[in-house]
Amino acid sequence: MPVARVNVNPDVLMWAVEYSQKGMEAFEKKFKKFLKWLDRSERPTVKQLEAVAKFSHVPFGYLMLSEKPNIKITPIADFRTKGNHGFVSTGEYSPELRDTFIDIRRRQAWLREYKEEQDYAPVPFIGSISRDMEDAVILKTIRDALGIPADWQSTSKVADKFAAFRYFLDIVESKGIAVFINGIVGNNTRRVLSVEEFRGFALSDKIAPVIFINGGDAPAGRLFTLLHELVHLFLGQDGLDDRTEPFCNHIAARLLVPSKIFETRWQEHPNDFDTLEHVFKVSQLVLYRMALDLHKITKEKYADLVRQYTMAHAKTKKAAGGGDFYKAIPYKMGRSFARYVKEALSEGNVSYPEAYRLLGIRGSTFDHAMNAMEGGI
Repeated sequence: MPVARVNVNPDVLMWAVEYSQKGMEAFEKKFKKFLKWLDRSERPTVKQLEAVAKFSHVPFGYLMLSEKPNIKITPIADFRTKGNHGFVSTGEYSPELRDTFIDIRRRQAWLREYKEEQDYAPVPFIGSISRDMEDAVILKTIRDALGIPADWQSTSKVADKFAAFRYFLDIVESKGIAVFINGIVGNNTRRVLSVEEFRGFALSDKIAPVIFINGGDAPAGRLFTLLHELVHLFLGQDGLDDRTEPFCNHIAARLLVPSKIFETRWQEHPNDFDTLEHVFKVSQLVLYRMALDLHKITKEKYADLVRQYTMAHAKTKKAAGGGDFYKAIPYKMGRSFARYVKEALSEGNVSYPEAYRLLGIRGSTFDHAMNAMEGGI
């Protein structure tokens, strides 16, 4: 019995090559007859085309189109990277980041439509600050909106960096912001999100604001990213302005480490960054910057501390995407986002297949996640 072969538009195959960002050489090496498929001297089998789809990370159906897909990717707005480099300076990003961004945009679009249909009120503080305002006014505006005290580090709920992150995450999500945390693309452990490329991004929207955090980052890094992206939402922006990044870093640091409290603690533990890290539950990098800004250390000392810290932590990096799969699921699918999907499902406003697609899980994994939500994830 002859093997079934399919007609494929060469333009669609070339689009898959470009979309994957792996280059033509990689496709020629992977698929020995790829050039023949392009010049139509031979046709691929369904199985071969499925392999192309998997290799290029595109849906199989796209390769069956008569014309190449017209997928427009809105430039990634705010983009927190290590040292604020990466997409900010090059204008390019990896297929892993691109696909993550597309997925989060899709979820945000659904959430916006659902909340509008259900008459949910807009999140009141989106766009409530500007860079022209005094620091003290900005900090008070954010703290009042979130309901957090300046000395949040002293609350009984915050015992360590993990608890500090959970403390702020709970508050941010309770205010109507969907937060997604993942160190890989969807559930694909082979497609790791690089912390070197980005730590997070924010998508501003009055009714469906979103924050994505690279789960491969350290706990203290995730906490700072959460606050950094939150400042962008308070500004009402997800458009990148190089001048805005330092501002967001500055405000995030002051929220985590208030100047007056730092001054007091510094008098008690001068130059003792290990103790200060324990007190404030933040990365020492934030504390170095605070010490520099408050004239406790010199620029030379600051640079030396950063260099030593970077070298020490480069040896102890944790691989992205690790950890307990089931414990990570609520954060990957977005806890508050999942609650809206569950609400829509219970009211008959979304089907099970659509819920599976929105959350990226299905079957027993979906059931486990929904049961975990009942217990208060």
